[in-house]
Amino acid sequence: MTLQDAAHLPRLRPAGVLYTAKTRELPLLADFAHELTARGWRVGGLVQETLRGPDGYKRAIVATDLGTGAEITLATYKGDRSKESECGFDTAALAEATRAVRRAVETRADIIVIEKFGRRETEGSGLFDEILAAMAEGIPTVTLVSADALEEWNRLTGDLGVLLAAEPSGLWRWWGAHRLYRDLEQGVEDQTAARVLIGFNWVLVEGPHGCGLAQTPDRGSAACRGIADGSGLAGRSLRELAAMVHSWDPVKAAVGLAAINAFYNRFDLDVPDGNGLETFAAADEPVSVVGRFASLTKHIKNPLVFESDPADGEYPQAAASWLLPDSERVIVTASTLVNHSLPGILGSCPDAQVALVGPSTPLSPRLHSYGVDTLAGMIVEDVEGAVRAISEGGSLKALKRCARMATLNA
Repeated sequence: MTLQDAAHLPRLRPAGVLYTAKTRELPLLADFAHELTARGWRVGGLVQETLRGPDGYKRAIVATDLGTGAEITLATYKGDRSKESECGFDTAALAEATRAVRRAVETRADIIVIEKFGRRETEGSGLFDEILAAMAEGIPTVTLVSADALEEWNRLTGDLGVLLAAEPSGLWRWWGAHRLYRDLEQGVEDQTAARVLIGFNWVLVEGPHGCGLAQTPDRGSAACRGIADGSGLAGRSLRELAAMVHSWDPVKAAVGLAAINAFYNRFDLDVPDGNGLETFAAADEPVSVVGRFASLTKHIKNPLVFESDPADGEYPQAAASWLLPDSERVIVTASTLVNHSLPGILGSCPDAQVALVGPSTPLSPRLHSYGVDTLAGMIVEDVEGAVRAISEGGSLKALKRCARMATLNA
């Protein structure tokens, strides 16, 4: 049997963004769709824009096919405020719009955005059939839903849909932190990895513009095994190695994460120094900390530590799902990227301020969208020194002599 890796994403419930007349004028879904497209996701569907003349009166409703960029004029207005509600709706244009959504379904887009679910859809026309088809295929689907159409939208989704606030954070929260791995991978360019080193404590991948690190998993950890084709890792593209981050084998996932960091944690990245632990140094309230940090008590006054092998005064990791939802400030070790527990942690504390800390942290603003406010990772400055330290079994202290910890805030 072939096991699925972490690239197999959990299905999302259909999402509706409830809108009012004011919300309708905001490019909320368009901005979300364009941002996903820029990050390499395959986005299909339609977004709409109401065009107005210099007098402020409505002139037309224009839809944009997110798959091709083609514009479709759905309706034109008379241009007189007294007749602004009267518009010429183009049935041929609607047919073209439905074909655009059908193409997105047939090509299995990563997400289908449809603006909007309104009066025509409640009557079973408009884009009703296309929305239903996208949902039936299990493709993540999000649409604007008018208040008048909410009851019918609930009926269409079998009351299994999720209603979102009309704000970007609500859309990203629905999109889900499980997708952050692929998001990071898709941003990595096709550059050659000059060197791959798997040491006792650290994994290193050297790229042309940066050197990435990831903590080596414990040899006895679940699913951990040697890489059968490990002798051929150097010379592959960073993008190919980055795809290994989806593996449930922690060693392969660590190589993938190090490749991701080799791209994002560039030698010339202009970000300030900082270890991330000082993010909440001024807080008198408890700070939840997932993972153990050697100098934690020097920076945090009242830490609540969650650890897989808890010491006295620490919580087991199982307690995190109970206590994190009430946390306002959370520090998370970057090793949670390798064991794939980070998405669940972020899902447990959606309203908290979160810092991801450790040499394995990718310094990429892509992670901000998924609920990570502060990124504290390592930028290697002396590659040969880092290689020597890792090959000799050096600890984090040895790495700090040839690298610096840096922070990137949202």
